[in-house]
Amino acid sequence: MKKMRLAHSEDIVRLKEIWQRCFGDTDSFIDFYYTYRFKAEQTAVYLQDNSIAAMLTMIPIQWVDDLPEAIRIDGAMLYAIATHPDFQHQGIATELMDWAKNYLRDQQVELCVLVPAEAHLYKFYARQGYQEGFIVQETVLSCEEMRAMADSGLSCSVRRSTPQGYNEIRNQLLRGSLYIAYGEEEIAYQKRVSQLSGEDIYEFNLNGAQGCAAVERMEKERVLVKELLLPEKLIPGGLAALAQKVDAEEFIIRTPVGCKTLGGQTRPFGMLTTSNTELLGKNGYLGLAFD
Repeated sequence: MKKMRLAHSEDIVRLKEIWQRCFGDTDSFIDFYYTYRFKAEQTAVYLQDNSIAAMLTMIPIQWVDDLPEAIRIDGAMLYAIATHPDFQHQGIATELMDWAKNYLRDQQVELCVLVPAEAHLYKFYARQGYQEGFIVQETVLSCEEMRAMADSGLSCSVRRSTPQGYNEIRNQLLRGSLYIAYGEEEIAYQKRVSQLSGEDIYEFNLNGAQGCAAVERMEKERVLVKELLLPEKLIPGGLAALAQKVDAEEFIIRTPVGCKTLGGQTRPFGMLTTSNTELLGKNGYLGLAFD
């Protein structure tokens, strides 16, 4: 017998087991997630004969489209979609995603987005009615290349940011575009994830102009700048300052599409489904996927 519902706090042990079996993360990271991010009311579960077979998380987001006029639409990012290996290949994840979409619609949330963990999953989610809707620009630079961008005439400081400060800068820099906005609580979680890796979220001040970057350390000499937001003309100086602040040999840098200073590769980054057809056929910026 099957049943779908929101999670209960007593489900955590089973949810941790599914997480470890499906994603292979360490016990310490799984404990970290369930300490700092888990919310039962944002987690959907699928039960088969009273045993949890699958789970997913619904992270609150907001679709912001400032062109031609300001539009704000509440949405959810489906995250950590996982089916226990004993129950895979039965269509359970699809059923749970459909249940979550209907549940969210009842809460007046008409937009669902997700970030496929692997390229082949784009086809899988397309069969569930999701369309590509977010793209990102990505480039790889060495520390030496970034430091060579320094501008002696530019006064630049980089410091660790608060979630509130980061989010204010982020929303200001993305104003006038189509993007996904987050609550301060989600930025706070990103800060914790960055800190867990040995890095942080940062804010820039360049001759009075502001910018921000979310950085995670992947390896000792390699970091991922999951989001870099700066006025175009200040990107070289900002990167030079970041290379002084963050000790690494290689930087993988993600920016919104259209960053002429960096070049690099443009690729799909997220998908969406919605009953509001006006949201379809556009490419926006998502940025933080907690991937």
